[in-house]
Amino acid sequence: MLTIKEIKLEDHLSWDDLIKESSTATFFQTKEWLTLWVKHWCKSGEVVIYGVFDKYELIGIAPFHISDKINILGVPDPSLGGSLSDFGDIIAKISYEKIIWQSILAKLNTHPSAGGSKLKTELNYIREESPSLKILRELGGQIENMEVSPFIDLPKTWDEYMSSLTRHDRHEIRRKTRKIEEENITKICDEINPQNINDFFRLMVSSKEKKSDFLSSKMRVFLSEMIIQLEQKKLLTLCFLKYENVNIAAILLLFQKDEVLLYNSGFEKKYSYLSPGLILNIYAIKQAIEERKSRFDFLRGGEKYKYDLGGKNRKLYKVTF
Repeated sequence: MLTIKEIKLEDHLSWDDLIKESSTATFFQTKEWLTLWVKHWCKSGEVVIYGVFDKYELIGIAPFHISDKINILGVPDPSLGGSLSDFGDIIAKISYEKIIWQSILAKLNTHPSAGGSKLKTELNYIREESPSLKILRELGGQIENMEVSPFIDLPKTWDEYMSSLTRHDRHEIRRKTRKIEEENITKICDEINPQNINDFFRLMVSSKEKKSDFLSSKMRVFLSEMIIQLEQKKLLTLCFLKYENVNIAAILLLFQKDEVLLYNSGFEKKYSYLSPGLILNIYAIKQAIEERKSRFDFLRGGEKYKYDLGGKNRKLYKVTF
């Protein structure tokens, strides 16, 4: 018999253990990520987290943000300014997904903050491979394609990876890598500090002007705290390409299970002729292969370079009730 009760982020529950047993959960449902997200982006009373128990065993966690809509926590309505979380979902133990979703949706409709089911439930960025998508469709959810999120299932060796690319893409990777090496440009993953975080922000803005609006003072505070705290827990790394003692490209990588996730990046435009952003991605993919990771995830966005590097397409969906 299942029971559902409201829980809090600070409760001492086996959150991490459940994520290990879940195929629905992603990095953006970890306690570390959601704790920071709530601290910086939620108002009092907007967070509702359900714990689902089979007798005494925790088998599901469903975190929601309730304001003018019911959204998955960390994944607000994109029309309100987008999302910092690339994937939305719950944490469900394998084989329990359907009964957990049935129980949670029924519970949401009776929650006082939801106004007795008067609010629309909008579940954004559900991955096409997540068991949640099929289940939510069966339960009557309206499905709408939102975005793409390419990824690479990594082979065991670099040679296998290169062989998987087109002849043209292999040639370009070798040519551009050789040029970087000839210029004595090196990859550095230093200990994170405020100085190199600010350098990361500088390179983000340099590569895309619209990131200047994205990097508001509030956003910089959030990202700085996120980078420092999660690096201490070995959940991310910040790496640079250094040329003549100047950082000319940066990449922020997240780690979950045996996957590497490209969260954000930037490069100095005046060095575009060296393709530093692309090269830093190539180095990150190579290192992931050497470390026996199973997947390199480019996260949201269908930029061409992701496919040039072997990315396979994956769709993300909105499910509305």
